[in-house]
This record gives sequence, C-alpha cells and structure tokens, in this order.
Amino acid sequence: MKVFLVAGETSGDLLGADLINNLRVENSALEFYGAGGPRMAGAGQQQSFDLTEHAVVGLWDVLKNYPKFLRLFKKLLADCERLSPEIVVLIDFPGFNMRFARAIRNALPRTKIFYYVSPQLWAWKPGRAKELQRTVDLVISIIPFEPDWYREHAPGLKVAWVGHPILDRVRPVTLNTSLYKRKTIALMPGSRKKELLRHMPILLQTIPLLLKQVPELQFLALAPNEEIADWLRGKFQQSAKNFSPGTHIEVVSGYTATHLSSCHLALVASGTATLECALAGTPMVVFYIVNPLTYYVARRLVQVPYLCIVNLLRNKEVVPELIQHLATPENICKAALNILLDEEVQRSQRAELHRVVHLLGEPGASRRAARIIIQQSISR
Repeated sequence: MKVFLVAGETSGDLLGADLINNLRVENSALEFYGAGGPRMAGAGQQQSFDLTEHAVVGLWDVLKNYPKFLRLFKKLLADCERLSPEIVVLIDFPGFNMRFARAIRNALPRTKIFYYVSPQLWAWKPGRAKELQRTVDLVISIIPFEPDWYREHAPGLKVAWVGHPILDRVRPVTLNTSLYKRKTIALMPGSRKKELLRHMPILLQTIPLLLKQVPELQFLALAPNEEIADWLRGKFQQSAKNFSPGTHIEVVSGYTATHLSSCHLALVASGTATLECALAGTPMVVFYIVNPLTYYVARRLVQVPYLCIVNLLRNKEVVPELIQHLATPENICKAALNILLDEEVQRSQRAELHRVVHLLGEPGASRRAARIIIQQSISR
C-alpha cells in the first residue's frame, strides 16, 4: 500500500515523522510518498520536494508567494495522481491541504483521505466544515472539543479524537525553580523566521524594563534548534549595549520542558510552545504579532475570543494574551511583573495549567492515529 502524506510546516513535519514511524509498526510493507520536511524524509518518506522550506505566516505572505504555491500544488497533485496511493494523509496546513483534498477527491475517488490535525474551522470559517465532509473520509482531531463542534456543524463527517501528540514528545515535569537562585524568565519568541523578526525587537526592549524593576532577574532564551539558537545569540550580542552591566542571558536549544521547569515565568509566542509551558507548570505571558493586513482580515473572520490554545481549552483567560498592538514592551513588562511578584497569581495560573494538561488526553496520539488510518483503510 502507498501512503501519500502532505505537511507544510515544521510542526506538521514532526507530526508526520511520528505518524510514519507508527504506521510502519502497524504495517511494515507500507510505502511513503508526498511532501513534508527533513524529519519526514528521515522517517522514510520519498519526497516530491521539501514543502516546509516554503512555509509562510499570514495572508500577506501567502499572497506574495501565490504563484510559487500554485506551481508546488500542481507538481504535488501530478505526483499523487501518478502514484495513485491507497491512502492520503493531510497534516494541518489548511490553506494548501483543504484545496488538495478537493483535487484528490475528484482525481482519485477511491483513495481514502485522512485529515490529521483538524483545520481550525471553529475559529475562522465554520461554513467550510461541510466542504471537509464532502472531501475527506475522516478527520483525526487532537483538540478535545472538536468532535462535538463537528457534530453540530457537519454531522455527516467522521471525526476521531486521539489526544494531543505533544504528549508523545514531552511529558509533564515537576516545576523546580530552586535550580536558579535568581528569578529566571524564559524567552520563547517563536520558531519561524518571520515570527523571530517581529518578536525579538519587542523582547529586547522588554528586558531592560524588567531589570529596572527586578535587577536580579536572569533570562533563558529557548530555541527549537541550534540554527535559531545561534541567531538569537547574535541578536543578544548586538543589543548588549542596551542592557545594564551584569545582565545574564543564556541561549539553549532542546529539552524545552526541562529548561522551562527551572524558570519562574515564560514570555512566549502563541503556539505549541504554550503547551510546553503548561506541561512544565511554568506561568506565562503570551504575545503574538502578524502583518497588519493579516491582522485586519483575521479580526473580521476569527470567531473565538482567544488565540492561545491554553485559553481556548479552558474557555477563559488562564494566561494573559497580548496580541498585535497590545504586544508592547510596556504591556509585556507589566503583565510579567504582575505574575512574577505575586505568589498567589502564580499558584492560580499553575493550577489552571494543570487542568489544561489533563484535557490533552494520554500519550500515544500518533500510535492511535496510525491504527485508525490502517483500520479505516482496510475496511474500504
């Protein structure tokens, strides 16, 4: 059997690699094709190209790169039609993958199509749930409230919740802030280049404001890989003249939850990193900035009150969110100090983060997803 997988972002590449490894456990004869990133290639996917190299953030970047994405789309569709796989797995990346699902359904009507990590239609385009119902055989969800949402908006769509895959990579750890004698703040500006370019200037201005109020603070910048770690070190060196003498900023990559468990607070860009903070029990202030055009459009489309997944899961403001024009150095500093200097606020947020972790399910999401895909494909 041929399995054709499509992932267009670093996070999807990681999910895809885990899924490939688990699918191989279920059936060692499977062959894997499609487009993903270096992790999926390392897991054995024969790639048409590395789609993660072309990842963009926001509407403006999509519009600028539309001709390129159209070429990639046509190339990938031609490859999929030529291979005629029994199984297609689309991983997140909704702008590309929902269109790809339509094209594959028309071109290969007998192929089983699975959407792994539901598009967040509940946040921005609920009307497209019916489209998903027409094009895919099964949505494999990692967010606990999604099956109920789909039952209301697309009752004919099959949805299976498998738990959150982050639990396959990161286990909850015990908070141990006693490791550092000085209060330590984790800095997590993001994993994409555009995120880093937008967020780092804000954090570099926030650090002196925090040190003015709490001079004994130190900072731990967490990078998803060594390439970004080196980039961050360069940025901090360039800005050293703006910091007071003795300012301590360390940059590390890997073992994120372990490092977070030693921090008193995290300043974190909205995304999966907020769940890593939750698993470490580390209080946080969440921020995010996008292109103004993207924000303008999103304000008119988004129908949920929160951006941060931690707040969405609890349906209330568990952690402060400072989005777009609110993400100023002054506002981030104020929110950080409110948590850092008040032990009751810290205890309350940690208790809520503990509840969030329990909502994520149990480890083994990738294994369960693989089993469901194999079982559904055999029953065709």
